[in-house]
Formats: sequence, C-alpha cells, structure tokens
Amino acid sequence: MPIWDDESAGTASQPQSITQRVRAGNALPILSHSALFDLALFGHEAFKRYYAERVGYPYAILPDVGQLANYDRYTNRSSDIACKEFYLECLKNHIYREAKAHGVEEDILAEVRPQADRVGVTAFAHLLGYPRFDQAQTFPLLMLANLPFKTYLTISATTFVEDALRKAGKEPLTKMCRWRGPIDAPEKDLWLIPDNYRPSEKQPLVYHLCGLDAHPQSGAPLPGSLALSVDDHLELLVNLAQDRGKESADRLPALVRGALFDDVVLLGFSLDSWAFRGLYYSLIRQTGQERDRRGVCAIQLSPDEREKQQKYLQGYLDREARFDIFWGDLYDYARALKE
Repeated sequence: MPIWDDESAGTASQPQSITQRVRAGNALPILSHSALFDLALFGHEAFKRYYAERVGYPYAILPDVGQLANYDRYTNRSSDIACKEFYLECLKNHIYREAKAHGVEEDILAEVRPQADRVGVTAFAHLLGYPRFDQAQTFPLLMLANLPFKTYLTISATTFVEDALRKAGKEPLTKMCRWRGPIDAPEKDLWLIPDNYRPSEKQPLVYHLCGLDAHPQSGAPLPGSLALSVDDHLELLVNLAQDRGKESADRLPALVRGALFDDVVLLGFSLDSWAFRGLYYSLIRQTGQERDRRGVCAIQLSPDEREKQQKYLQGYLDREARFDIFWGDLYDYARALKE
C-alpha cells in the first residue's frame, strides 16, 4: 500500500449502506404475490380467506396459499392442472366481487363478466380498471418502478410490476422460469432471453419465478406454468438446484443468476411460507455464502406478533440469511427510500 504524508492523507471512503445501494438501483427487488395483491388490488389476506372458503378448508387458522392449494388438489380436484385452473378462477371471481364492492359501475361489471373465461387474471383486472395508480395504495409499487433497477424478480403470476414500470415510462421485458416442463413446450418463448438483450433502467427485465397467469402477448392462459402448491414449490426447489450453472440445461438464465449476487430486497414475504422457502433455499442462500450482508427484508407484523417473533426473526435473518431487517409495512419502506 502507498505511504501517505500526514498532510495529504485522505479520509477512507465509507462503504455505501444497503439503503443507498437500493436507491442507486444496485439491488434486486423480489416481490411476493401477496405484496402485489396488497399494492395493486384489494389485499392478500382477503383473497386468502375467499380462496379458503371456496376450497372448503375446514380449519380456522389459515395456512399460506401453497398449503391451501395442496389441500384443494388432494381433496377436491382430479388433477394438478384442474387445481391451478380453479385457483385462477378464484382470483378472477375475488377481483370481480371486490371491484363491485368498491363501486365499479354496473354497466362495466355487466360488460366484463362474460369475458372472465377468455382472459387471464391480469387482463381481467385491467378490464375492471385495476391497478389504479392514482390511489395511495399503489405508491410503493410506483416508487419501486421509478428506481433505477435493471431486473425485478417476482413470485406473482400477474404482470402488475410491468404495469407500474410502463406507468413510469419504461419498457419492461417479461420472462418466466422453466421450473417444470419440456424445453420445447408451447410457452418456450417466455423462457428464452434474447442473446443481445441486456437489462437496463429503461428496459428492465421482469422475471416471474413461479409462472404467469397468461401469455402477455397472445393472452393464452398458462395454468400449467404456475408453481402454486407446496408440492410445486418442492419440485421448483429441486429442479433449480439440478444442472445449476450449466448453460444448456440450467432452468434459470445466467442474467437472473447473476442478478442474485447483488443485494436483494425481499418485499411481502412470510418467512414460513413455501414461496419464501423455495426462493431462499434454491436461489438466495446459494449466492450469498461469502458476504457479510445480502440485502434487506421488509417484515410487516401486527404489534402482538412483532413482540412474539422479533427476537427469533432478528436472530434467524442475522445469522442464517445475513439480512438487514426493516420493521414496517411496504408503505413505510417506500417512504424511507424516498426520504
């Protein structure tokens, strides 16, 4: 190292904080399905209660959606695809009911109702006027869309992240993971990223880890692409671990694996959900073993639950995952980034 004269010695530069790196776009935001439902629609807990009622779940304490889907698959459905089709139907019916309760005009409801079988969940929400980016609830989603991220990862099958990015004047590229299925399946165009494409602030990549409700161009339904149930998430975990790093066989593109080496911002995850477990053990844990800090995890708990779980979660995320914790909801986190 050089020898500094006392009078010319500079002050050592301080490393950027995780918040500074996130503001600069040097991180990978990962949004859960529940986060997108909270920000773009009517709240994930309300949908979970509705889904539990429709599948006839008999217990008062509701598990996550993956466990509800597993219950439906082995109690009510004849096949895996029937379970996923019913789940998408529940999403559309819930959106319709809530839109009606929130004052959408009757003539719009009457016009939209016959189209439910012909469009995907995202397109159905669009017909009803959602997401509504003029409402306060969408502020965190718009805040994230306006930050200079090059890649977004989501567990959601909807394309509401892309809606927010287009609202911010950007041109997102939508792709999804080939976590299951033959390499020559009809939806293979959604797996392949063009060789000459490089994610940028103006043309970011939005990568759907657990499938899409419908093809973003043709509108064709894609229920088979969904990683929905507990069984699906276990299969996803195993398949993403196989052939990892092998260019021709890896189920995750190199662009996405590379983005996972940046700081990650986990938004809207329950740490005991199967979606989080599949994501963490198959992807995040694999790429952060040699780093002191991996990013930030925003945790939203009621006051009672926070008092019970704070010590455990703090210890788990500090020792095991090496995440900083932001205690607060998505609105608090978005405001903190803005300020």
